[in-house]
Formats: sequence, structure tokens, C-alpha cells
Amino acid sequence: MSFLKNIKTEKGFSYIDVMIAIVILMVGILAMLSALTANLMRSYESEKNTIAKQTALSTIESIISAKEIARPGEIENWDTMTDGWARIGNVGSNRFRGEFRGIFLNGWRPIREDIGWDGAAGTIDDACPAGNPCIVNGQPNNNSEVMNGYERLIIITDVPDPERPASAVARRKIEVSVRYQVNQAVRQTSVSTLVANY
Repeated sequence: MSFLKNIKTEKGFSYIDVMIAIVILMVGILAMLSALTANLMRSYESEKNTIAKQTALSTIESIISAKEIARPGEIENWDTMTDGWARIGNVGSNRFRGEFRGIFLNGWRPIREDIGWDGAAGTIDDACPAGNPCIVNGQPNNNSEVMNGYERLIIITDVPDPERPASAVARRKIEVSVRYQVNQAVRQTSVSTLVANY
């Protein structure tokens, strides 16, 4: 009988202890996975925001350069600088010599990878709907791909200049907005600047 008294009873983990440890471990793993997923989504959104911001900035650059570009088919005896300034506006604006000269389309428009023959983004030769080429009579078609999930809005408004008469518009505000979709949410980024005709 003394032999039986010297044997110690050893206990291990019970089934309930193991289950509690597994649940705690799973909670930690799930928290880590959700944090990783959220970080991945923020990275994806940041990438799309960077593309949208860069697209808006390059659009502003092309609008400003449209002032200096002599487009094919322009009336030769017009002063290029004056005519170029008249182009810097939305369609239906900038009355010049009896006609509206603004070339930038109104409303939200798709964005193509190529800005077309006129060298200005947001005009008739690159802001047409997806699925068809942008066609302008007498000019090459724009068959470039549309940037999926992105749209652009160009708003150009006259800004009064206190040093010049009201009839001589010498400054314009250019605002370019690009909207894009991340999951089910629509995001938008905007860039604006002033351009002067002097």
C-alpha cells in the first residue's frame, strides 16, 4: 500500500481549456486579418486617389497649354494669343468675334488615355463615351482606351480683375474634378488654379 501512496496524480489540459485557448487564438488571428484587410483597402484607395489627382493636374496643364497651341483649321488671320485665350472655356462660353469659342465639354465625362489630336484634355476628341471612338470630321479618330472607373469634370469661370475693365476678361479659374469608385463608395478629388491672359 505504501507504493500506491507515492504515485502522484498528474493532470493535463482539459478539453475546455484547449477550446478556450483556440477561441482566444482565433480572436487574435481574426483581428490581425481585419487590420490587414483594412490596410490593403486604404492602400488601394490611396493608389486610386493618386491616379485621380495626377489626372486632374495633367488636365490643368493641357488646358493651360491649349492657350498656346495653334489648332489645325483655325482662321489664319486671327491673333493666335487672343484666339487661344478664347478657347479656354467650357462649350457655350467665351463669346469671341460673334461665336462661342470654349472647347472644354460640360458635365462629367469619361477619361481616355490619349488626349486626341488637339492636345487638350476634356474636349470633343477625347471625352466621348466608352465603346466607340471619338470622331471629329477631318481629324484622326481617338481609339484609345477609357480609364475604367474614372470621370472628369472641367469648370472654367471668368474672374474679375480690379486692374482691368470688366469687358476685358484677363483671368479665369480652372477647376478640374476627378471622381472614382472604391468598393461601393464614390470619391472625388479636385484641383484648381488661375490662368491669366498676360
